[in-house]
Order: sequence, then C-alpha cells, then structure tokens
Amino acid sequence: MKIQLIGLGSIGKNLLRLLSEKSEMIREILGEEIQVVSVSDTTGTAFTEGMAINKIISAKEGGGLKTLPSFQKMTSLEAIRNVESDLVVEITQSTRDGRPGTDHALEAFSAGKDLVTANKSIMISDIDIIGKAKESGRLVRYEATVCGGLPVFNLMDYSIRTATIRSVEGVFNATSTFVISNMEKGLDRSSAISEAVRIGLAEHDPSDDLRGIDSARKGLILHRRIFGSKLTLKDAEIDVNEENMGPGMRQVTEVDRAGVRVSLKNRSQKRYVQMVEGPSMIIRFNTDSFDNLTLFTEHDGPLESSAAVLNDILLVALSRKGRQG
Repeated sequence: MKIQLIGLGSIGKNLLRLLSEKSEMIREILGEEIQVVSVSDTTGTAFTEGMAINKIISAKEGGGLKTLPSFQKMTSLEAIRNVESDLVVEITQSTRDGRPGTDHALEAFSAGKDLVTANKSIMISDIDIIGKAKESGRLVRYEATVCGGLPVFNLMDYSIRTATIRSVEGVFNATSTFVISNMEKGLDRSSAISEAVRIGLAEHDPSDDLRGIDSARKGLILHRRIFGSKLTLKDAEIDVNEENMGPGMRQVTEVDRAGVRVSLKNRSQKRYVQMVEGPSMIIRFNTDSFDNLTLFTEHDGPLESSAAVLNDILLVALSRKGRQG
C-alpha cells in the first residue's frame, strides 16, 4: 500500500521510525509493504518512494526536506492531487477552524484516497468529515485524535459495540498534568512548561493544552461520535484559567448528552483522577453494560500517538484488502 504523509512534526517523525523498525512485522500482518511515496510540510513536498526512511528523517532534522534531491515546491494539496497513493496520513497541527486539515481531507476523498488523521480540529470543524468520507466511499480512521495511544475508538468499535455509553470523563491532556506534576515537585509554572516543550511533550506554544482547548476538542470528537451531535469548539464549556493551575489540580473533561465541559478540579474530587500524574492520561466510559470502564496510560506523547496512527494505517490496509477481495 502506498501512503503519503501530510505534516512532519513529532508524530510524523516517530511514525517514520516505527514504519522502519516494524517493517517486517507489517509485512507479516499485511502480506505487503507500506511504501511512503511522498512527504509534505509547509515548505513543499519530497517524493520518497524507494528512499530509505532514515534519510527522510535526517533531512527533516537537518536542513529540511528541501535538502532532498526529490524535493519540489509542491503544496500539500497539490501532492494529494497529483501523487499516486492509496492513503493520505494527515498529521498537521490542529487549528481553530480546522484548515488546512479539512482541505487535505476533502482533497483526499476527491482523489479516491482513504484518510488516517491525528488532527483533532478536522473532526470537529463545520465540515462533517465522516459524512464526506461515506459519501465518497472512502475510509477514515482517527484513533490518535483522542487520548493519543489509548485505544478509545477501537474499544468502541470492537469491544463494547452493544453497550450504550451514557457519559465519558477523564484527564485528556498529558501536557497540563505534566506541568502541574512538576509544580508539585517544586518547579515554578514557567520552568515546568519549558520542560514539557523541551522533551517534546508540548508544542512550542502550549496554550491550547494549558487553557483546556485541546481537551475540549477531544471531548467534542467523543460527543459527535457517541451522541451524533454537530457541536463545535464554541459549544464547549471551558472553565480553565492557566493562572489557577497548581499542585493538587487536574484538568478534567466531562462528556454527556448535555455537552462537553472542561475544568480544573482538585484530585480529591474524583477518586480515579488520583492516579494521574506526569505525562499520563485516563478516560472512563460509563455504560449500561460495562459500568465504569477505564483506560489508563502512564505516559502519552508523540511516540504513542504515532503508534496509534500506524495501527490505523494497518486497519485501513486490512479493510481495503477485504473490500477489494
């Protein structure tokens, strides 16, 4: 299967490393290789079919994709339109209006390509991406959009399909927890934020994480999926003041039929939250059949998110084989 990457930040680079490290396992699962045929970022596009993956990573971490001989000043949209591939992996950064991610998704469907994304804003924009995929007869998977490496949608798709989900809650943002945990160890807020950026857990501008925007996006994706709503970011109730972050607090997201709420709560208010510290995440499903079903990870970051993206790529590849067979 031929794939093209749109976006080459921390998740993209980790995804390339996993594709290289797990190539033999991938061949055993799929009976074929996954070929990366192009990689695009804001500077342009490099044609990478047949290229060693470590060469792509070295270029990105060195002088940029432009140092590759196959580089062209081709935009991401042009690459999706003109490069032959089966699947577009859209892993650009989330934005307030979803663009350019939504443009990439629609262009992929128009070109007859399936989509895997880690971009949260695509899934809560004014455009119904899942609906557009169905109209085009294309596949779309988005496991990494909610709680990184936790198998949230795989759980819903395969393990609790017969259950009615009443509500979901948890700590969905590892950056805010990491910052507060370091404050609990004695660091001031500024130093704790700088450390989160240094280790690659947070973006250079982590304001969406610290102000509850990232958590709200994840909650909205869940609300749309579970309750069939069309809620967008303006509909979420976000009561998070970065200045109020401090020891003992956690950024908690609550999702039920009434909507999505993000607020800072004392750890003692929620028993299950007491185990959340450092770069950890927890999500708790309240259902009619499985009661309170909880997923927890001690560490969430770009590697875990890229692993979720890779798993989605494999699921798409397997589905295509079934569809084409």
